[in-house]
Amino acid sequence: MSILNEIYNYKKEFVTQKKSKSDYLKIKEAATNYTPKGFVKKIVKNNLNKKISIIGELKKASPSAGTIFNDDQDYFNIAKIYEENGISCLSILTDEKYFKGNDNDLSQIRKYVSLPILRKDFIVDEYQLHESKMLGADCILIILAMIDEVKARELEDQAIKMGLDVLIEAHNMKEMEIALDMKSDLVGINNRNLNDFSVNINNSIDLTKNTSADKIIVSESGIKTKNDIDFIVLNSPIRTFLIGESLMRSLNIKEQIRTLLI
Repeated sequence: MSILNEIYNYKKEFVTQKKSKSDYLKIKEAATNYTPKGFVKKIVKNNLNKKISIIGELKKASPSAGTIFNDDQDYFNIAKIYEENGISCLSILTDEKYFKGNDNDLSQIRKYVSLPILRKDFIVDEYQLHESKMLGADCILIILAMIDEVKARELEDQAIKMGLDVLIEAHNMKEMEIALDMKSDLVGINNRNLNDFSVNINNSIDLTKNTSADKIIVSESGIKTKNDIDFIVLNSPIRTFLIGESLMRSLNIKEQIRTLLI
């Protein structure tokens, strides 16, 4: 069984159990009280000013990297550093088993910052859309390698109706073609091979060779330096980058962001 199948089976069971113990009607009602801040609008505004946009990710661990960070208070302070130093939007991991995150990470950071937030989790059920909005997320992730196209389109439609932006994630050309045909303005290209966890930023270039410019393409995974960004910008239409681990591990996050945004 691949790691993605393992995660999918776990997440389906996890969400089923969570939903059975929750008051779904109250969650839906609470979700209506939050007005999303406009994840796509923030990126478009930056890119119109001829700047690159960085989605700064906060994560404590991952299957490929192990433990990255384990201090909750500093974790929230990092969100403020991101906001104060030119990061366009945030990405917050809430998966518990594989990324050591939790819903509280997102809901608490929502109180600390005003930046739009992507809830980075494995979305497999409509319940999670209402939950995401209740927590203060402005955008959700749909991973095409994890769920079939019909389900992906259903979740996308429902999220859009709720006012949420959607990042459609592709790993290969087949998924890229589906993503480009979907409604969302955001398409993410994951440079990480989900079978062996190897990373190749050329994946972002290869999958955008014939891409229409009416989508915002986000390069994800493996972006560590200004040279990485310049290489992708020079060879593709990509101007938006999701960067997490290299920022989280930096001894001077402020300076690292400044270097990336020069």
